[in-house]
Amino acid sequence: MPAAPRLSIVVPVRDEQDTVHELAARIARVVQDEYELIFIDDGSTDDTWKRLVELHQPDRVRLLRFRRHSGKTPALMAGFRAARGETIVTLDGDLQDDPAEIPRFAAKLGEGYDLVTGWKKHRRDPWIKVISSRLFNFAARLSTGLRLHDINCGFKAMRGEAARSLRIHGELHRFIPVLAAARGFRVTEIEVTHHPRRHGRSKYGIERMFRGLFDLITVVLAIRLLKRPAQGFAGVDLAFLALALLLLGGLIAQGAGTPPLVAAGAVLILARGVFRAAGRAAERVAATEAPDPEIPRYAIQERLD
Repeated sequence: MPAAPRLSIVVPVRDEQDTVHELAARIARVVQDEYELIFIDDGSTDDTWKRLVELHQPDRVRLLRFRRHSGKTPALMAGFRAARGETIVTLDGDLQDDPAEIPRFAAKLGEGYDLVTGWKKHRRDPWIKVISSRLFNFAARLSTGLRLHDINCGFKAMRGEAARSLRIHGELHRFIPVLAAARGFRVTEIEVTHHPRRHGRSKYGIERMFRGLFDLITVVLAIRLLKRPAQGFAGVDLAFLALALLLLGGLIAQGAGTPPLVAAGAVLILARGVFRAAGRAAERVAATEAPDPEIPRYAIQERLD
């Protein structure tokens, strides 16, 4: 078995038949170290897979093909599982990310960071995508406390340990820097060049912004409640207690309890007990570390190593 390369470059693609050859050529011109290039075809409906097979080189250009479109997060997870390098770089396959930036990412990692994410300060995208991205990143900075300008930038470099520690699903690839930082990895950013899209069409839609905001809530709760989930139920618990006490005070003031107030007080007390039990159950779940990696949420149709 050949020695593991120092660098793994993971590129999820979908319907990018016009870009993969040029992208591979640009990477080959830039990267001097031993590297492997891993393309993950996420259910393309054009000739992307055919173009990738033309690029295949054993142990240098490796290919994974999903049976169906599964999403960018599963594609990245598949790439991380397959990657053998000490350092893993991710970038999009549409040529908007410039492979010439890869040495700068590596140099920043060399300063002691575990994950470096790109900051597309001057985005070459439609205005709706630019505005929604800025709003999303503002909300993410505010709620997570991680001071990055472009949390969901697809151009990243990270140590293999950081990449392989991730257990993400859905569309949580947007929050890789946040989740890595929550695990104790050192995270920073560098400004990168962003090129206009020349081929194909963007997969972005306004609905993705709303899904991203829901995912942001999920991530924030997961991070804040990771160690002590019961604390997340404390606010609700105290609110139910306060309402129950107010009802009790009203009953005492009236000298006799009316049936609706008595029933409402009983429901609040019961609900408080349920939330307390849920909090304690969550504590027990959080204390149990699953030893096995997450079950893959994708099916590989073909693999060329």
